[in-house]
Amino acid sequence: MKRFFIWMQQEDGWKAIMAVVYAVICIFDFIIVPSWVGITRADVLAGFEMMQLTTLDPQVQIKLIDSLTYQHQPFTLQGGGLFHLAFGALLTGSALSRFKGDK
Repeated sequence: MKRFFIWMQQEDGWKAIMAVVYAVICIFDFIIVPSWVGITRADVLAGFEMMQLTTLDPQVQIKLIDSLTYQHQPFTLQGGGLFHLAFGALLTGSALSRFKGDK
């Protein structure tokens, strides 16, 4: 455990951890969660026929249609994608500082 903290204090340790954390967050937000939403989506209209839907209240019809057409919105893209801009700035700055130190 002590070796891990020594590695983290070195120049490239925290940068590698930051890149791995960002990659895991992106995989979770763009691959795992949308797949899970698609797989676990309830088949609400399995027992209904279209003619039965017309007898329901219009608000109930809207809710049924919304449940069938729901699309996952990635959490990290909310707020104009500021999360990705911030991580991109950190990763780019740390990569450029590496080249600046070599000169």
